[in-house]
Amino acid sequence: MAPGKRSPQRGDPIAHTPHDEGGGLALLGGLVALGTVIQTAAWMWGHPLVAATALTGAVVVLFGLRQALRCTSLGLLLRRYLQPLWALVREGISARLARARTTLTAAVTDRIERWAHEPLRRDAPAEPAASYVRRPHAHTLEAFEAATPVRFEEMCRELLERDGFANAKRVGGAGDLGADVVADDHLGRCVVLQCKRYANAVGSEAVQKFNGTARPVHAAAVPVVVALNGFTDPAADFATRQRIHLVDRERLARWGAGRHLYDVLEIERGPGAADLIAGCYSPGGLYQ
Repeated sequence: MAPGKRSPQRGDPIAHTPHDEGGGLALLGGLVALGTVIQTAAWMWGHPLVAATALTGAVVVLFGLRQALRCTSLGLLLRRYLQPLWALVREGISARLARARTTLTAAVTDRIERWAHEPLRRDAPAEPAASYVRRPHAHTLEAFEAATPVRFEEMCRELLERDGFANAKRVGGAGDLGADVVADDHLGRCVVLQCKRYANAVGSEAVQKFNGTARPVHAAAVPVVVALNGFTDPAADFATRQRIHLVDRERLARWGAGRHLYDVLEIERGPGAADLIAGCYSPGGLYQ
Protein backbone atom coordinates (compact mmCIF):
# COMPACT_ATOMS: atom_id res chain seq x y z
CA MET A 1 0.00 0.00 0.00
CA ALA A 2 1.40 3.47 -0.92
CA PRO A 3 2.43 5.80 1.90
CA GLY A 4 -0.27 8.25 2.98
CA LYS A 5 -3.10 6.08 1.69
CA ARG A 6 -5.25 3.66 3.57
CA SER A 7 -7.95 1.22 2.61
CA PRO A 8 -11.51 2.40 3.18
CA GLN A 9 -12.97 1.25 6.45
CA ARG A 10 -16.54 0.55 7.42
CA GLY A 11 -18.35 3.68 8.48
CA ASP A 12 -16.17 6.06 6.46
CA PRO A 13 -18.21 8.84 4.81
CA ILE A 14 -18.79 8.52 1.07
CA ALA A 15 -17.38 11.36 -1.02
CA HIS A 16 -19.86 13.22 -3.24
CA THR A 17 -19.00 15.35 -6.23
CA PRO A 18 -21.35 17.74 -8.03
CA HIS A 19 -20.78 16.09 -11.38
CA ASP A 20 -20.79 12.44 -10.59
CA GLU A 21 -19.88 10.79 -13.88
CA GLY A 22 -21.26 7.48 -12.70
CA GLY A 23 -24.76 8.83 -11.86
CA GLY A 24 -26.23 8.42 -15.34
CA LEU A 25 -24.84 4.92 -15.69
CA ALA A 26 -26.24 4.01 -12.30
CA LEU A 27 -29.70 5.28 -13.26
CA LEU A 28 -29.71 3.30 -16.50
CA GLY A 29 -28.52 0.18 -14.76
CA GLY A 30 -31.19 0.59 -12.09
CA LEU A 31 -33.98 0.87 -14.66
CA VAL A 32 -32.77 -2.23 -16.46
CA ALA A 33 -32.59 -4.10 -13.19
CA LEU A 34 -36.10 -2.93 -12.23
CA GLY A 35 -37.53 -4.16 -15.54
CA THR A 36 -35.79 -7.50 -15.12
CA VAL A 37 -37.19 -7.87 -11.61
CA ILE A 38 -40.73 -7.11 -12.79
CA GLN A 39 -40.56 -9.64 -15.63
CA THR A 40 -39.10 -12.28 -13.32
CA ALA A 41 -41.77 -11.64 -10.68
CA ALA A 42 -44.52 -11.99 -13.29
CA TRP A 43 -43.13 -15.34 -14.41
CA MET A 44 -42.67 -16.61 -10.85
CA TRP A 45 -46.27 -15.72 -10.02
CA GLY A 46 -47.39 -18.64 -12.12
CA HIS A 47 -44.77 -21.05 -10.63
CA PRO A 48 -45.01 -20.76 -6.84
CA LEU A 49 -42.66 -23.69 -6.06
CA VAL A 50 -39.95 -22.39 -8.34
CA ALA A 51 -40.49 -18.90 -6.95
CA ALA A 52 -40.04 -20.08 -3.36
CA THR A 53 -36.84 -21.91 -4.24
CA ALA A 54 -35.49 -18.98 -6.22
CA LEU A 55 -36.28 -16.48 -3.47
CA THR A 56 -34.57 -18.65 -0.87
CA GLY A 57 -31.51 -18.94 -3.08
CA ALA A 58 -31.53 -15.20 -3.76
CA VAL A 59 -31.63 -14.43 -0.03
CA VAL A 60 -28.66 -16.71 0.59
CA VAL A 61 -26.70 -15.22 -2.29
CA LEU A 62 -27.44 -11.66 -1.23
CA PHE A 63 -26.47 -12.37 2.34
CA GLY A 64 -23.21 -13.92 1.20
CA LEU A 65 -22.56 -11.05 -1.23
CA ARG A 66 -23.17 -8.53 1.53
CA GLN A 67 -20.66 -10.19 3.79
CA ALA A 68 -18.14 -10.36 0.95
CA LEU A 69 -18.58 -6.68 0.08
CA ARG A 70 -17.99 -5.69 3.67
CA CYS A 71 -14.56 -7.29 3.51
CA THR A 72 -13.53 -5.67 0.21
CA SER A 73 -13.43 -2.21 -1.38
CA LEU A 74 -16.24 -3.09 -3.81
CA GLY A 75 -18.85 -2.17 -1.24
CA LEU A 76 -17.93 1.51 -1.43
CA LEU A 77 -18.10 1.48 -5.23
CA LEU A 78 -21.47 -0.28 -5.28
CA ARG A 79 -22.98 2.17 -2.83
CA ARG A 80 -21.73 5.00 -5.03
CA TYR A 81 -23.72 3.68 -8.01
CA LEU A 82 -26.87 2.65 -6.13
CA GLN A 83 -27.31 5.80 -4.12
CA PRO A 84 -28.55 8.01 -7.06
CA LEU A 85 -31.08 5.34 -8.03
CA TRP A 86 -32.40 5.06 -4.49
CA ALA A 87 -32.66 8.86 -4.20
CA LEU A 88 -34.65 8.99 -7.45
CA VAL A 89 -37.07 6.28 -6.32
CA ARG A 90 -37.59 7.95 -2.95
CA GLU A 91 -38.24 11.34 -4.56
CA GLY A 92 -40.81 9.83 -6.93
CA ILE A 93 -42.67 8.10 -4.10
CA SER A 94 -42.74 11.30 -2.04
CA ALA A 95 -44.06 13.32 -4.98
CA ARG A 96 -46.87 10.83 -5.70
CA LEU A 97 -47.91 10.71 -2.04
CA ALA A 98 -47.97 14.52 -1.85
CA ARG A 99 -50.07 14.76 -5.03
CA ALA A 100 -52.54 12.14 -3.78
CA ARG A 101 -52.85 13.94 -0.44
CA THR A 102 -53.46 17.30 -2.14
CA THR A 103 -56.10 15.83 -4.50
CA LEU A 104 -57.95 14.08 -1.66
CA THR A 105 -57.92 17.20 0.51
CA ALA A 106 -59.28 19.35 -2.34
CA ALA A 107 -62.06 16.84 -3.13
CA VAL A 108 -63.17 16.59 0.51
CA THR A 109 -63.08 20.38 0.95
CA ASP A 110 -65.10 20.96 -2.22
CA ARG A 111 -67.73 18.40 -1.20
CA ILE A 112 -68.08 20.01 2.25
CA GLU A 113 -68.49 23.47 0.72
CA ARG A 114 -71.16 22.28 -1.73
CA TRP A 115 -73.01 20.47 1.06
CA ALA A 116 -72.90 23.58 3.25
CA HIS A 117 -74.40 25.77 0.51
CA GLU A 118 -77.21 23.39 -0.48
CA PRO A 119 -80.63 24.69 0.58
CA LEU A 120 -82.44 22.72 3.25
CA ARG A 121 -85.67 22.80 1.27
CA ARG A 122 -86.17 23.46 -2.40
CA ASP A 123 -89.14 25.69 -3.10
CA ALA A 124 -91.32 25.25 -6.14
CA PRO A 125 -89.96 27.17 -9.14
CA ALA A 126 -91.56 30.50 -9.79
CA GLU A 127 -94.06 30.71 -12.60
CA PRO A 128 -92.47 32.45 -15.60
CA ALA A 129 -94.15 35.53 -16.94
CA ALA A 130 -96.33 34.54 -19.87
CA SER A 131 -96.90 36.69 -22.91
CA TYR A 132 -100.58 37.38 -23.50
CA VAL A 133 -100.17 39.37 -26.71
CA ARG A 134 -103.05 38.41 -28.97
CA ARG A 135 -102.34 37.20 -32.45
CA PRO A 136 -105.73 37.79 -34.12
CA HIS A 137 -104.54 36.99 -37.61
CA ALA A 138 -102.30 34.04 -36.76
CA HIS A 139 -104.36 31.91 -34.37
CA THR A 140 -107.99 32.37 -35.30
CA LEU A 141 -110.24 29.47 -36.17
CA GLU A 142 -109.98 30.53 -39.82
CA ALA A 143 -106.19 30.29 -39.59
CA PHE A 144 -106.41 26.86 -37.97
CA GLU A 145 -108.76 25.66 -40.71
CA ALA A 146 -106.48 26.94 -43.48
CA ALA A 147 -103.35 25.41 -41.94
CA THR A 148 -101.77 22.15 -43.05
CA PRO A 149 -101.48 19.36 -40.44
CA VAL A 150 -97.83 20.26 -39.80
CA ARG A 151 -98.67 23.96 -39.51
CA PHE A 152 -101.56 23.11 -37.20
CA GLU A 153 -99.11 21.41 -34.83
CA GLU A 154 -96.70 24.32 -35.11
CA MET A 155 -99.46 26.76 -34.21
CA CYS A 156 -100.23 24.76 -31.07
CA ARG A 157 -96.52 24.88 -30.19
CA GLU A 158 -96.51 28.66 -30.66
CA LEU A 159 -99.47 29.02 -28.30
CA LEU A 160 -97.69 26.96 -25.63
CA GLU A 161 -94.62 29.14 -26.03
CA ARG A 162 -96.79 32.26 -25.76
CA ASP A 163 -98.30 30.97 -22.51
CA GLY A 164 -94.86 30.60 -20.91
CA PHE A 165 -94.33 26.85 -21.26
CA ALA A 166 -90.66 25.87 -21.43
CA ASN A 167 -88.96 23.68 -24.02
CA ALA A 168 -91.99 23.73 -26.30
CA LYS A 169 -91.20 21.77 -29.45
CA ARG A 170 -93.03 19.94 -32.19
CA VAL A 171 -92.17 16.24 -32.34
CA GLY A 172 -94.99 15.00 -34.55
CA GLY A 173 -94.22 12.81 -37.53
CA ALA A 174 -93.53 9.21 -38.36
CA GLY A 175 -92.99 7.18 -35.19
CA ASP A 176 -94.10 9.95 -32.81
CA LEU A 177 -96.21 7.46 -30.78
CA GLY A 178 -99.07 9.92 -30.36
CA ALA A 179 -97.06 12.97 -29.26
CA ASP A 180 -97.19 15.95 -31.62
CA VAL A 181 -96.09 18.76 -29.27
CA VAL A 182 -94.34 18.51 -25.88
CA ALA A 183 -93.46 21.17 -23.30
CA ASP A 184 -92.88 21.73 -19.57
CA ASP A 185 -94.99 23.98 -17.39
CA HIS A 186 -93.67 26.27 -14.62
CA LEU A 187 -93.70 23.38 -12.12
CA GLY A 188 -91.71 21.09 -14.40
CA ARG A 189 -94.70 18.94 -15.36
CA CYS A 190 -94.64 17.44 -18.83
CA VAL A 191 -97.43 18.57 -21.15
CA VAL A 192 -98.08 16.38 -24.21
CA LEU A 193 -100.39 17.49 -27.02
CA GLN A 194 -101.86 15.41 -29.80
CA CYS A 195 -103.20 17.67 -32.54
CA LYS A 196 -106.08 16.44 -34.72
CA ARG A 197 -107.03 18.57 -37.72
CA TYR A 198 -109.86 16.33 -38.90
CA ALA A 199 -112.77 17.36 -41.04
CA ASN A 200 -115.09 15.53 -38.62
CA ALA A 201 -115.20 15.06 -34.86
CA VAL A 202 -112.48 12.87 -33.36
CA GLY A 203 -113.73 9.46 -32.31
CA SER A 204 -113.05 7.30 -29.29
CA GLU A 205 -110.47 5.12 -31.06
CA ALA A 206 -108.04 8.01 -31.56
CA VAL A 207 -108.34 9.07 -27.91
CA GLN A 208 -107.78 5.48 -26.78
CA LYS A 209 -104.58 5.23 -28.81
CA PHE A 210 -103.30 8.46 -27.29
CA ASN A 211 -104.17 7.23 -23.81
CA GLY A 212 -102.01 4.14 -24.38
CA THR A 213 -98.83 6.18 -24.99
CA ALA A 214 -99.24 9.59 -23.33
CA ARG A 215 -98.36 8.57 -19.79
CA PRO A 216 -96.49 5.22 -20.19
CA VAL A 217 -94.29 6.34 -23.09
CA HIS A 218 -94.06 10.13 -22.84
CA ALA A 219 -94.49 10.48 -19.04
CA ALA A 220 -97.21 13.08 -19.55
CA ALA A 221 -98.52 14.80 -16.44
CA VAL A 222 -100.98 16.82 -18.54
CA PRO A 223 -102.12 14.84 -21.62
CA VAL A 224 -104.14 16.99 -24.01
CA VAL A 225 -105.89 16.23 -27.32
CA VAL A 226 -106.58 19.25 -29.54
CA ALA A 227 -109.25 18.74 -32.21
CA LEU A 228 -110.26 21.42 -34.68
CA ASN A 229 -113.79 20.02 -35.05
CA GLY A 230 -114.40 18.61 -31.58
CA PHE A 231 -115.01 15.10 -30.29
CA THR A 232 -117.75 12.49 -30.37
CA ASP A 233 -119.64 11.71 -27.18
CA PRO A 234 -117.94 8.30 -26.71
CA ALA A 235 -114.55 10.01 -27.07
CA ALA A 236 -115.47 12.61 -24.45
CA ASP A 237 -116.76 9.94 -22.04
CA PHE A 238 -113.56 7.90 -22.42
CA ALA A 239 -111.39 10.99 -21.89
CA THR A 240 -113.28 11.82 -18.71
CA ARG A 241 -112.67 8.34 -17.25
CA GLN A 242 -108.99 8.33 -18.24
CA ARG A 243 -108.26 11.93 -17.10
CA ILE A 244 -107.33 13.20 -20.54
CA HIS A 245 -107.87 16.89 -21.26
CA LEU A 246 -109.73 17.81 -24.44
CA VAL A 247 -109.55 21.06 -26.42
CA ASP A 248 -112.51 21.24 -28.79
CA ARG A 249 -113.35 23.96 -31.33
CA GLU A 250 -114.78 26.41 -28.78
CA ARG A 251 -111.81 25.99 -26.41
CA LEU A 252 -109.37 26.26 -29.31
CA ALA A 253 -110.91 29.60 -30.25
CA ARG A 254 -110.48 30.92 -26.70
CA TRP A 255 -106.92 29.58 -26.51
CA GLY A 256 -105.98 31.21 -29.80
CA ALA A 257 -107.60 34.50 -28.74
CA GLY A 258 -105.20 34.92 -25.83
CA ARG A 259 -106.46 32.78 -22.94
CA HIS A 260 -103.87 30.62 -21.16
CA LEU A 261 -104.19 26.90 -21.88
CA TYR A 262 -104.59 26.07 -18.18
CA ASP A 263 -107.37 28.67 -17.88
CA VAL A 264 -109.11 27.13 -20.85
CA LEU A 265 -108.81 23.66 -19.32
CA GLU A 266 -109.63 24.98 -15.80
CA ILE A 267 -106.29 23.84 -14.39
CA GLU A 268 -104.98 25.89 -11.48
CA ARG A 269 -101.60 27.41 -12.34
CA GLY A 270 -100.42 28.36 -8.81
CA PRO A 271 -97.29 26.70 -7.34
CA GLY A 272 -99.40 25.23 -4.54
CA ALA A 273 -101.33 22.95 -6.91
CA ALA A 274 -99.80 19.58 -6.03
CA ASP A 275 -101.90 17.37 -8.26
CA LEU A 276 -103.38 19.64 -10.93
CA ILE A 277 -106.40 20.12 -8.64
CA ALA A 278 -108.91 17.31 -8.46
CA GLY A 279 -111.58 19.50 -10.03
CA CYS A 280 -109.80 19.63 -13.38
CA TYR A 281 -110.11 15.88 -13.58
CA SER A 282 -113.82 15.99 -13.08
CA PRO A 283 -116.15 15.53 -16.02
CA GLY A 284 -116.97 19.24 -15.98
CA GLY A 285 -113.30 20.18 -15.99
CA LEU A 286 -112.37 17.91 -18.84
CA TYR A 287 -114.97 18.35 -21.53
CA GLN A 288 -118.23 20.11 -21.77
